[in-house]
This record gives sequence, C-alpha cells and structure tokens, in this order.
Amino acid sequence: MHQVNPFPASDFDEWSDSYDSDVVTHDQFPFAGYDRVLESVLSKAAERAGMTVLDIGTGTGNLAKHFLEAGCQVWGSDYSPAMLTKAQLKLPEATLVLYDLRGAWPAELDRRFERIVSAYAFHHFSLKRKVSMLVEMSRDRLEPGGRIVIADVSFPSLPDMQAFAATVGDLWEEEPYWLADQAQEVLKDAGLASSYQQVSPCGGVYRIERA
Repeated sequence: MHQVNPFPASDFDEWSDSYDSDVVTHDQFPFAGYDRVLESVLSKAAERAGMTVLDIGTGTGNLAKHFLEAGCQVWGSDYSPAMLTKAQLKLPEATLVLYDLRGAWPAELDRRFERIVSAYAFHHFSLKRKVSMLVEMSRDRLEPGGRIVIADVSFPSLPDMQAFAATVGDLWEEEPYWLADQAQEVLKDAGLASSYQQVSPCGGVYRIERA
C-alpha cells in the first residue's frame, strides 16, 4: 500500500511566496512570537564572527540571515527548492543545500560545525525520531564543544499544550509537537544535556550538547 507523504515539499514550495509575511505579521499559532524565538536561538548559540553554523530547515533564510549578519560562516539546508531559491536571494554568501531530513546526509554537508540550529522544522517528527536525529548530528556533525539550538512549536508539558490548543480553535493542527518535560528526559537518556526556554505561548527553544 502506498504511504501518503504527510508533509510533501510541494506544500512548502507553494507557501514560499507568502511565508515571510505569514510568520512575521501573523502573531498567532504556530508562529506567535516568531522574532523573539529567533532572537533566543541567536542568544543561546552565542554567535561570534567566523563561527561555522548549519541551519537545518532554513526555509527562506530568516534565521540564517541573523548568523550571517553576525559574521558567521553559514550553511543552510531545506527540502523545498522554492524556499531555497528565496533564501539564496537573502543569503548570497551562504552555502545552501537541498536536503530532506528523512533522507541520507548530503555529501555537500559532510563536515563538522560549531553550531547546528533549526527553527520550526523538527515538530513534524515523533519524539523518538527527533532525538535519534539529534544524537546522530551531535555525534557526527558537531565540532568538539559545539552545540545544537532548536526553536520550534513547543510546550512545557501535555496539560500546557492541551490548555493552549483550547484557546486557538480551528487554527490548531495535531502534530507531534515538543513537550519539554518529556523531551528533556529522553534527551538525557540518550546522552544529551539540554536546557529549555518557553519564549512564546507556543514557541520554545532547546539548547542541546553532549553530556
């Protein structure tokens, strides 16, 4: 039986033209506090000039742009060709790679980075898969002493998520969103140390390092 792709790249290709206005001007679920969330990623990454940074799921390049402006060396990946085309216009100095997180690691990114960052990409995956990917990245793609910083749709706990969902009506969509209390326990069991900050009612940021 053919399995339906739950989030095809074509959906994001179609979204690319309005993506920036949607995430910045519509201060509601799932992007409430979008600018503050990205600023938190920058702060937790402790960016500095010359730092090597990989942005996973870079979209139109909004997060990566902050790191370029800070003087970092930036690589970005996304599985939507149209999103990457938009990103390339913003980030002419960045190395951008077409890459689906569900596939094999691309040869163009076969190196280690001081920081791996991501915004609003991991929530499509189960917690088990999220942590599996983070373990692999921390082991194979981080420089010694490096860290991963993930911003995403996230809540402190299941009751918090349920209470929030009740406030947004038809905007709510069921996906395996991060629950910080569960995620941090599983990350710890996998050998990863983490800290968590709830930045907006539906957006949180994780700082993750090898324990």
